[in-house]
Amino acid sequence: MPGIVRKGGATPQELRKNVSAIHVSGELSLLERKLVNVLLLNAFDKLLTERKHTIPVGILSKMLGRDDSNNVENLKRALTNIMKTVITFDLLSDSKKAAWVAAPPLSFAGISEGVCTYEYSEWLSERLANPDIYAIINVNVQRQFTGAYALALYENCVRFRRVGSTGWLSVALWRRLLGADADLYNEFKWFSAKVIKPAVSEVNQVSNILITPEYRRDGRYVKDIRFLVADNPQRSVLDAADDTDAIRESESFKRLVNLGIGERLAITWIQQEPERALQVAIYTEERARRNQITGSTGGYARTIFENGTSLEVGPIERTREELKAAAMDNAKAQQEMEKVAEARASATTAAIKALTIVQKRQLAAEFIANNAAVKSYRPETATFKDVVERTAFTSWLRATIAAQLAAQ
Repeated sequence: MPGIVRKGGATPQELRKNVSAIHVSGELSLLERKLVNVLLLNAFDKLLTERKHTIPVGILSKMLGRDDSNNVENLKRALTNIMKTVITFDLLSDSKKAAWVAAPPLSFAGISEGVCTYEYSEWLSERLANPDIYAIINVNVQRQFTGAYALALYENCVRFRRVGSTGWLSVALWRRLLGADADLYNEFKWFSAKVIKPAVSEVNQVSNILITPEYRRDGRYVKDIRFLVADNPQRSVLDAADDTDAIRESESFKRLVNLGIGERLAITWIQQEPERALQVAIYTEERARRNQITGSTGGYARTIFENGTSLEVGPIERTREELKAAAMDNAKAQQEMEKVAEARASATTAAIKALTIVQKRQLAAEFIANNAAVKSYRPETATFKDVVERTAFTSWLRATIAAQLAAQ
């Protein structure tokens, strides 16, 4: 994955999240799940050095994929619910002697003058900052989700993308992991129809992984579920939706970092407000040259960026040219990524259409060999009657063909 690699191999729009904080019980809404991840991403580099963390509400809203940054009431309610929700951690611990641990995700939160301030407990900060085993949660990916169960399922599966399977877990445990605690889901058919099937469909449509559920029965009843996990070649553009290589080479990034702004924060500014990010850098440089900054240049730059201070940055011609160049670079990088993703998807589609019936049967046989529960296969047409099996095969087929094309 391209980009600026941080601790544990995560790029700045990715969250290196302790799996004990993923495999948890506790029902959170879609907004609340997204909010927990974005706040942790914002605080991650300073979890062990600072107790209090801040993020402008405007940037927070954009990272959540929301356009209502002026309506903070939804954020207030979500933050309140997060602090009220007690989370039981590490449901998938391999140790039978693991201690029971529960805590709220946030110990404090507040919004004042357009800035969200929040804190983690000391125990949770240490646990989140030092994950020996972790999963990479891409914030660009999570913005695409519209269902809370789908996002929860994605978080619980993405860790296993290199292993290929989540392993067998009981239906009861999956309900706890997904926050599907309603009495309605005591009956498996409703849990499957209202939670599993819609969540699987959304994960496969919008995320960077493909998942296929498999069921293990005890007589008539489904006892355990596992999910096969593979990369989604059609959605891989989400892994690099923000071209961090290009951003790192930009003048805006270099100037902000030289002023003392952290890499993660500098990239976030450029992604969200590229023109203002460059203006802040130029303005702060000129103030520093005139010895008009009493504290740190980084602290000064962050203050004027987050407070929305109106900026006058000296030579207008230079500013305009730099803003224009930065905008063109960002647009060009985005267009190139979209072209690559579209070309990859088109090539995969063309290769599938070109398959002969014999080749389709061979691929179907390979799929069935790894999915023993398949029941609706039609060998004469190499298709599947059941919609879930047909969807799973289609996802698997696209991933298989895309991988073959990439290897050529």
